[in-house]
Amino acid sequence: MSGSAAAADDHAAPAHDTDAAGAGHEAIVRSIGPKLHRLRQQAGLSLQQLARRADVSSAAIHKLEKGDMIPTVTTLLKLSAALDRPIGYFVDGDGDPVPVAHLVRGADRPPLPSLPGTARTGLTGPSDRFALQGSVVEVEPGAALDVRARLAEDLLLVLAGTVEVTVGGERYALEQADSLHVPGGHPLHCHNPGPAAAVLTWVSTGDTGS
Repeated sequence: MSGSAAAADDHAAPAHDTDAAGAGHEAIVRSIGPKLHRLRQQAGLSLQQLARRADVSSAAIHKLEKGDMIPTVTTLLKLSAALDRPIGYFVDGDGDPVPVAHLVRGADRPPLPSLPGTARTGLTGPSDRFALQGSVVEVEPGAALDVRARLAEDLLLVLAGTVEVTVGGERYALEQADSLHVPGGHPLHCHNPGPAAAVLTWVSTGDTGS
């Protein structure tokens, strides 16, 4: 992929800057991301594979699928050609409906913002469609993460390793296969005291702001 082409695609207009001309226009714009994601899944392509095929950066494709970016005409032409679809497929208001469920392949879990010593990848669909937001979290030995008090409930399931979770002045030692359900309204501190990385499934509902 050429650097200049990828850079140009990364600078497509953010979705929230679009002044859509009416509800019909907005619906068409919102449908582009799900259509792109569905076609990529049907073709069995990872983000990186489609990026190479279309000469569009994987970061731009990920933003388009999430609805965080509106593609330029050039980007849409590249993606249409790479997926063997006419460009009208993406902008036709009578196109395929948005799928009921949201599928995330293990190889395609999107990276999420992470604190030092941790790594997060997404499990769930876009927040504008789903109340639950979940991720797989890897915590390196000695590392920790803190979550401020908020409305969200948190459910933690330890897949590997050990963690210590402090909430409401109480400390919980969790091992593999243990889970902890934390109500909203309490700050949460999660620390890995073990010699190996800990891996958790972390699901939140409601206000998920950190």
